[in-house]
Amino acid sequence: MSSADLPRAEGGAFSVTDGRFIEQLHAALAERKADGQGLALLVVHFGLVGRADAHYGYEIGDAVRARLIATVRNDALRPGDFLGEFGRDQVACVLAPLADPQMALMAAEKLRRALHEPLWLGEDEVYASPAIGIATHSGDIDDARALMRQARTACVTAAELPDRIALYDVAQDGSAALLVREGRLRSAVAGDALEIVFQPQFDLRFGQIMGMESLLRWPDGTRELVPMQDAIQAAEAIGIVDRLLSSVLNRALRNCAEFRQRAGLDLRVAVNLPARALLMNDLPELVERALRTWGLRAGRLMLEIEGIPLLKASAEARATLQKLYEMGVKLSIDDTGSPGSSLFFLATMPFHEMKIDLSGVTNLPQVETAEGETLPRSGMVLKSLADLAHQLGIEVTVIGVPNEAVAGQLAALGCDFMQGDYRAAPADPEEFVRLYSA
Repeated sequence: MSSADLPRAEGGAFSVTDGRFIEQLHAALAERKADGQGLALLVVHFGLVGRADAHYGYEIGDAVRARLIATVRNDALRPGDFLGEFGRDQVACVLAPLADPQMALMAAEKLRRALHEPLWLGEDEVYASPAIGIATHSGDIDDARALMRQARTACVTAAELPDRIALYDVAQDGSAALLVREGRLRSAVAGDALEIVFQPQFDLRFGQIMGMESLLRWPDGTRELVPMQDAIQAAEAIGIVDRLLSSVLNRALRNCAEFRQRAGLDLRVAVNLPARALLMNDLPELVERALRTWGLRAGRLMLEIEGIPLLKASAEARATLQKLYEMGVKLSIDDTGSPGSSLFFLATMPFHEMKIDLSGVTNLPQVETAEGETLPRSGMVLKSLADLAHQLGIEVTVIGVPNEAVAGQLAALGCDFMQGDYRAAPADPEEFVRLYSA
């Protein structure tokens, strides 16, 4: 197939479907190998279509996508260049022939400026956040899929750069594994294939189990955990955040109810949520429906929220948090790395618990206080946080506790609860009942 076989689009550029794109790229590479000229492949992630789908609906998303693709054709492509459409939010462009690789960078910069112009959706002004990855060919490679992989890898790198443009370099290949993982995670989320496991939490004063944290795990026997934030991000990319949250909440609460019925374990269950999940207007309704389905009072559910900066910036997120509080749901702030200014903000929010992560700490170094008392240096920080939390009516749970010695110190410092792999690793529901029903 040659370029003469393809339909022409606006601006004289070619437009092909993703299925034909690789075939046409193979043909273009063969031509460049024959004539010795260069070629550049640009992968462009718009960063807007998915958001438009979520906030305005797919019909508006289609219109936004068509407008952005038209901008690419008219402002970046020349007659003879061609474009492939990949998914909702991504296109790939081939610039050929290309006399100088620097021309690809110039075209990418021109394209970035063109795509960053405002779009009006009714009275709303919205902007794309394009990331552009570039892979160049100098006549010595004829593997179209390898070139496509390089451009996509560069696009991932570009998303982390201030100017949002990256030229492929072999050093970026470490991100290829990340791309594979992201694809695998999207498939698992879409198929509701992630497992829920539970790690017990213990009362530091009395030693008995008092609750459990629900965690996501790959269903492949590796026992590798999946951060909830990563799962939410994967769900956002394919538009199923509501479905993911509903699944996690219902599975966690169902097991909470079953543990009480089967084993006499009347425990609270914690579910992790990134703060941006509070931007969902129907989150309180989703939580209330799950509690009602499994016959649990709201106080049995603890939502662990990560991300004080978003809470500070979003009145909508704070309003959702207040609704959950008024429902009786317990709220935990899982953001102990926040600066001091956030502690003042914490005093204004309706949290019931503060989580402190000791992961990586194997002991608490000793220091003598002004009163002559010997305390661990880290312990002085923990004691101050615990005292502050208790004055605000907030309990303190320490996670990542490495050993029994540190657990004993935490109790003396005034911390309330703990969890750590040394005491109890995450367990699936059947194993959990077997271990703790006595």
